[in-house]
Amino acid sequence: MVIKNKIFTLNVTEQGTLDLLRLNADPYRMNWVITEDYLDEVNYYSKDKLFGNFIIKIEDKIYNSAYIKPEIKRQKEQIIVQYEFSEFQLEQVFDVSDTDSFNWSISFTNKRKIPLKIQDFSVWIPFSYIMFRDTSVRRNVHQSAAVFPSLSPDFSKIAVMRRSSEDSSLGMYQLAGELFSVGSYCEFQNKFFEDISPSLDGLIYHKMILSGKNTSNEMDWIYPGKEIVVEAEGSEKWQYQIDEIIDQQAFIEKGIEIGHSKISYPEMVPVNQPFEVTVYGTEVVAAAMEWEVAGRHHTKKLNIKDGQTIFGIAAYCGEHRLSIELANEKKDQVVINAMESVRELVERRVDYLCNRSYGLEEESAFSPLSNQGESLGKLSLILKKNLLAEPKIEEVQKVEKSLNHYVLNKWFVKGDFKKPRNLYGSFYRVMDFEYLGHVLYLLSLFPDQLLQEQRADVYLEWAAKVVELRINPDCHDSLRAKEESEMLGVFFLYINELIEELAQRNIGDHDKLRSLWENNLFEILEDNASLKAVTTEHYFDNAGFGPAAAALANAGYTKSCLQYGELLLANIGFSNDFRFQNPDRWWEALAYMIHSLWGGITAAAALDVFHAVKNPKYLEASYRAFVGVLYCYDPHSTTTTKIEAGEAVSTYAVTSPHDNRLDLSRNRFGQETFAKDGGIFARIFDENSRQTSDWDMGEEMVAYLDRFGQDAYVYYDEEAVLKVVNGRAEIRENETFITSYAPYPRNIYFLHEKELIRLEGNGKEAILKMND
Repeated sequence: MVIKNKIFTLNVTEQGTLDLLRLNADPYRMNWVITEDYLDEVNYYSKDKLFGNFIIKIEDKIYNSAYIKPEIKRQKEQIIVQYEFSEFQLEQVFDVSDTDSFNWSISFTNKRKIPLKIQDFSVWIPFSYIMFRDTSVRRNVHQSAAVFPSLSPDFSKIAVMRRSSEDSSLGMYQLAGELFSVGSYCEFQNKFFEDISPSLDGLIYHKMILSGKNTSNEMDWIYPGKEIVVEAEGSEKWQYQIDEIIDQQAFIEKGIEIGHSKISYPEMVPVNQPFEVTVYGTEVVAAAMEWEVAGRHHTKKLNIKDGQTIFGIAAYCGEHRLSIELANEKKDQVVINAMESVRELVERRVDYLCNRSYGLEEESAFSPLSNQGESLGKLSLILKKNLLAEPKIEEVQKVEKSLNHYVLNKWFVKGDFKKPRNLYGSFYRVMDFEYLGHVLYLLSLFPDQLLQEQRADVYLEWAAKVVELRINPDCHDSLRAKEESEMLGVFFLYINELIEELAQRNIGDHDKLRSLWENNLFEILEDNASLKAVTTEHYFDNAGFGPAAAALANAGYTKSCLQYGELLLANIGFSNDFRFQNPDRWWEALAYMIHSLWGGITAAAALDVFHAVKNPKYLEASYRAFVGVLYCYDPHSTTTTKIEAGEAVSTYAVTSPHDNRLDLSRNRFGQETFAKDGGIFARIFDENSRQTSDWDMGEEMVAYLDRFGQDAYVYYDEEAVLKVVNGRAEIRENETFITSYAPYPRNIYFLHEKELIRLEGNGKEAILKMND
């Protein structure tokens, strides 16, 4: 049955599921929900997870709507779907009687004369979170969406953002009933070991948890869940409004219009430092901060000024839930992270790598051993820290020794750069070389007196050779290698500086390398219409459009960089929970997640675009993403698997329950945990080896240290409100004192009329005068 209004067209199937949700004015005619037809097209089988399907558990009996025929009625602009059971009735109403919105309600009626407990109740909402198996990138850009939840007692909402932020998206808002969690299930295909690129596609089915106990790991105290009890012959109702939105700002503004509050909060605060949370649109009558220490729960009331601004100081590290009571008797919340000094975090990490990860499995090698170049990010992190702080000779020389006595012979036959080893059976992976190139470039920046194995100029010459191998297709014989050499990657982090350093020292054929890089950029520019650079091993991947946006931005192609930059803005999430707003990627977790490496690289790209175009949206998005990445290094988490100081894990799964692996729900882990699942995972990882959860980490922390690791930013938003990114402001009389949170502070920048002005000061503190 089809119903429509001014904005939406819907179709509800005979099974009671929604298989068409379309914006009438959409030029791309995107269907916002996963359909049975697409599942047939790609041989995926989870047809019991279509939009509106539900699973409910009552008195230990489980009912799945996918196997039950409902009664369907139409009343003007409404379609009513009823499921009758002996003890209860469940009804869904799809309603477009409002001209501009789509309203969806779910009602549960208890037929018994005694109370009835709903042990579990979940409803599938599979928005079009699809990586289409299609090398036509535009299909993924215009027909696919990322899903970013914000959970709250009375104001839960879900942003469903099309992967091109230049097009309309959807906002889904809670009107009645509580949403306890958003879970997911992933279906995917991977042909990594076949001679195919791109090789990976998949989709994620999301579901709402409307009743039930905590489905996360047992440490997740922030979202406890609840089993709903329906009184005798009573009912329970959940209601949502879905609207067309343009961007993040429109998503927030629509929420305010509906009655949701708007909250401005710091995603990260230094422990024992004051912070502020501002609530717009309604009056705050009470606020409390909750946290845990050694498994014990603590609560503290917070001070409120003018019914709008909440003040607090977090005395303990870890996640903190701020519970907010409003004058309209509604409740809202935000989740922030109180962190120790990031500088201490970085330096303990480097100490851990040098003293507890070195020489364990093989002499001169950092663990875990891996064929993939991502594992070399650890070496780059050690070097970058020693370039920013007083160098520790023993740390630098361990990297040197590892490079000369392990790395070069692992990736090349007898260390010959012209003879890469086939580490993947019949082929080698060209992308591995960009990580090695970074290690070599960073080593070349140290003075000779600190180096033991080679002179700095030798490392610089080697870096040039390895980077040429990475970007020059003529260096390779196989078609796969030639194609990979033309893909972008993390080398945007350093290639411009490498070329300049070669020119200054007059080493190697720097003109050739510059020409190769420029040709690479020209190819991106020529293919801007097709967005070819988006495709990597995935059909659509922030590992492609992140580096493309940054490379073009850093080369001065500001107009062209925005074509990829728009994809970045749609990719980086936003939420009332700092852990839910990372760059959207799914492969490493089979769920919406933080992935330290590609989260950090995407964050770095967003900041590079900001520097090129001076749009604060990119600045804010970059910082949100980096805060999520730091969480993967944080030993003070109280809601996930514990890690020691200096340890790290590559992945945090946002969804709960994570139906592919329930034990990974809202938990941190490394990809090696999937080895037990078999398939491609078992071929990449060995669950019985000394594989650890940080094998692909390090490069993203170097990207952070080159950016927010040194710089903070200040600007006035469109409403003339002062914003500080990576720091805080304190007003004293006619002056505003800015304090940077950067661990190695160098600069505090003020964005004024599309120009970045460095504020006077030592980089840690600065004064912003009223006339600036």
